[in-house]
This record gives sequence, structure tokens and C-alpha cells, in this order.
Amino acid sequence: MAAIQFSWPEGKEGAFTSSWDDGTIYDYQLVELFNQRGLKATWNLNSGLFRERSGSSRYIRADEVAHLYKGHEVACHTVTHPHLDAIPTAQITRELLEDRRALEKLVAYPVRGLALPYGAYNQKVLDCCRACDLLYSRPTKLSDGFGLPASFLEWYPTCHHNSGLVQKWEEFKKNKTQDKLFFAWGHSYEFDREHNWDLIASFLDTLQADPKIWAATNMEVYEYVSAWRSLACSVEGDVLRNVTSEKLWVRADGELVTIGAGEVVRL
Repeated sequence: MAAIQFSWPEGKEGAFTSSWDDGTIYDYQLVELFNQRGLKATWNLNSGLFRERSGSSRYIRADEVAHLYKGHEVACHTVTHPHLDAIPTAQITRELLEDRRALEKLVAYPVRGLALPYGAYNQKVLDCCRACDLLYSRPTKLSDGFGLPASFLEWYPTCHHNSGLVQKWEEFKKNKTQDKLFFAWGHSYEFDREHNWDLIASFLDTLQADPKIWAATNMEVYEYVSAWRSLACSVEGDVLRNVTSEKLWVRADGELVTIGAGEVVRL
């Protein structure tokens, strides 16, 4: 019987993902820092807070969304940024669905991720997320670790970018688990407020220079891990079937094996 272990794409030693909230004008600079290094991120937007074409506001315009975040993931952050755990069910549903609807018109693809405003949620909020066909939601409470979530609807990030990003990264690099994931979150305006743009620029340089790390959007991580978790394995552990449309990698007795979409592999 082969010992089957999780692997990130191409046998990478770990994965990095990040999530940036609110869609303020400081995203211009942060997106550019990611783009210059060929890296992706997830951007959580409040569709009700976009500024008008001629108005003065700290938020980006709706007509900028498709171009600004091209190549990245746009995800929900509700229409008006309320405490979801403090409003009626119908209003929760409206905040989620109308944000999805508005963002999908701008980016022309299904928007199925969420960052919870203020990190506030309860079971009612999670039930509404499922009803609105959202696949993952990110609170602000930190896991302080590098494991995969038991439920992606309660996907705790590793750290905020102002809570020891570099130190946590050094800890992450020393971690030897096969499925380790580093999940950072924050707001672009905080770099401007704290005058520490050099912090994120230097960190992204470090990330780009590491070929052993898979840098991905929140949705790419969700889709890969969910596909891997649905991998079918024979009782003897000698036959694997990938029932998804995702290409998967596994380690079988330490050897890296690739399993294409819909493919059956005998080990």
C-alpha cells in the first residue's frame, strides 16, 4: 500500500495567499507592487462604496475594477461594510448577493469568495454565505499557524501584515509539513498611514525569489485544496482517480505523481 501525501502544484514546498480589503485608492500602488513581481492576490470590494467618476473619495471607481485587478481575484466584502452578525437575515442576504451581483457585472466571472467586514460573523451569517453560494469566507481572527482550514467558510488567516509578517514568514520557512499555507491579510491604506510601503515591497521581493512557494489567489487555493480532498483512492492505495477538472499532484511513497483532470493513475 502506497503512502499518499498532499502536495502543492508542481511539488512546491508551501503556498502563499493574501487578501486585501475595502478597495481604497491605495490599492493602485499595492496592485502595482504585486504586478511588477508577477504575483497574484485577492481584493475584497464593497460595491456600495465606489466613488463617482467626478467625486472625491478614498475609494476606487467602479469603472476601474476590471482593469485594476486584471489577473487577480476580486471577491466580496458586502455592499456597505456592516457588522453582519448584528443585522437581520434578509439584510445579510442582500448585502452578500447584491455585492456579488455588482462585482460580477464588473469583472465578468462568478465572484464566490468573501472577506467578512470587521471579521464579524455567527452561524446565521455562515448559513447565509452557503445560501448565497459563497465558497469561502475570511474572518479577521488569526490562526497564527500554517494549516489548511477544516471549513473554508471559516478560513482564518495566518497574520495581518502589521503583526509580524517577516517573523512569521521565517517561522513558515522552517515548517516542514507537506500542506503548509501562509495567509496574510490587511488594507492597502495601512501602508500609507504607517509609512511602511517598503515592508510589503521587500516581502514581495522575498516571495518572488523563492521558487519553492506557490503564490496564488484565495480562490486558487480553495479550488486546488477542495479538488485534492475529493481525490478517490482504492482500498489498496494503488489506484488514484482525479474526479475534478483540476490538475493535481500527490506524493506516493515520497515520489511526486501528477494526476490530470479526470485521470486514473495506477501507482
